[in-house]
Amino acid sequence: MNKHMLFLRVLVAVNIAVLSGLGYWAYRMGTAEPVVEKHSKDYPLIDPSRSFISQKDFLVNLQPLREKLAPIYKEFGEKNISLYIEFMNSGANISYNPDARMYPASLIKMPVAIAAAKKVEIGQWRWDSELVLMERDIDDRFGDLAKEPIGTRLSIERLLELLLVESDNTAFNILLRNLGRGSIEQYLTDTGLMELFDANQNVTAREYTRIFRSLYTSSYLTREHSQKILTLLDSTEYTYLARPIGDKVPFPHKFGTNLELNVFADAGILYVKDRPIIMTVFYKGEANDPAERVDEFFSRVATVTYEYFSKP
Repeated sequence: MNKHMLFLRVLVAVNIAVLSGLGYWAYRMGTAEPVVEKHSKDYPLIDPSRSFISQKDFLVNLQPLREKLAPIYKEFGEKNISLYIEFMNSGANISYNPDARMYPASLIKMPVAIAAAKKVEIGQWRWDSELVLMERDIDDRFGDLAKEPIGTRLSIERLLELLLVESDNTAFNILLRNLGRGSIEQYLTDTGLMELFDANQNVTAREYTRIFRSLYTSSYLTREHSQKILTLLDSTEYTYLARPIGDKVPFPHKFGTNLELNVFADAGILYVKDRPIIMTVFYKGEANDPAERVDEFFSRVATVTYEYFSKP
């Protein structure tokens, strides 16, 4: 055995020992579970992540959840609902009218946020780069930035915070104007979401869920920038799906409301312990629907879903 081969073997052995030690201490400190299956080297044809996911957390049959949600659809109007729920460990999913086109309301802001983060990631912008509020950016239907004087300068980081946490329309307009349509189209092309929007800017629950999947897997942005967006989204107020969840588990999500069309939407990642779920839910209410009815619909869907995945 030559020196180079010996060095490589020693290096590999050291790395394995270090990783094992870190895993052990993470487990002892309560920040990680122990490895639950044999190391992936023993199963070279199996997804390596299965070495870290217990069989009990690898659900493939969601029929019981489908049955629990069915009465909610009937009560709130089957034609008014579109949803898609995917269990990330296994890819198992359930849906209801998943390909129905719905207006996304403020969910439309997510591609802009991701495109802005991408510009920072590739060095064209910095988080402290400033953009200027112009008169044509003003939109006072949602958010308080519209009250600021024309010429106000805001950092990219602050605009992203306003966009994601407060769903500020004016912040959205500033970012969109400076990004240009090309950056948004590039993001949609790079992620295979060219058909996300139709001619009327409507989306489907199934396709929209892919936006959050790309953040969860960090397949478009780096882990640093995906984490930043998800962290901001986890600071969003407890609206719609998030209201019954509260602070039980992390739930980065984006909600949307359009009272003119009576469309209400919410999408995000529900981090049930060891069982992450991505879900997108649309509800098109009647013109005279009280706000309490809308809240009840989302609360019941979220509660049933959370309780199903939380049980041992």
